[in-house]
Amino acid sequence: MSRLVTLLLVPVTVVALVSGCSSKEKEPAPSPDVPKGFQVPAGVTLTDAGASVKVGQPVTVVYDPGGAASAVTVRVVAAKRGRISDFRFFSLDAASKRSTPYYVSATVKNEGPAGLGGATVPLSLHSDANTVYPPNELVGSFKPCPTSRLPKSFLPGRTAKVCLVFLLPRGQKLESIDLQPADAKDAVHIKP
Repeated sequence: MSRLVTLLLVPVTVVALVSGCSSKEKEPAPSPDVPKGFQVPAGVTLTDAGASVKVGQPVTVVYDPGGAASAVTVRVVAAKRGRISDFRFFSLDAASKRSTPYYVSATVKNEGPAGLGGATVPLSLHSDANTVYPPNELVGSFKPCPTSRLPKSFLPGRTAKVCLVFLLPRGQKLESIDLQPADAKDAVHIKP
């Protein structure tokens, strides 16, 4: 009788183990963040949300600065460390005077279908303290980093160069430049 019970238990155990393996849920594969109803232009491949790339590599996302969405390809060309003395003619608070400036240069191509004239590029600086900083808005021209917005007319097929200024608080280091067209979880991380 015990031999019969052993013979019956082996197949039941094997079935239970196989069932247990197949019941595990797989995590969904990363995919690009595409707003509902947006048609990705022919020949354009979007970068997966949450991806990490190196400076110099192109990243393509859908960007809607308010009103009309368009696919854009952004290539961060450089993230250069500046000097706080570059800001000697600016009125800075005490914390800003102790910060480290970074100048992030990028090229942006409008892949279409909408115009994005005058929009800001959704780049942020991500520090090693897991904090994300938006670019600093400067009034007037700033020679080390002159152009922060896209041209007033930025139609599909056009390419523009931009430069964004970031003041990173003292004690923090640059971890990545994040292209964040929507939610923080969908940001693409560009590593220097």
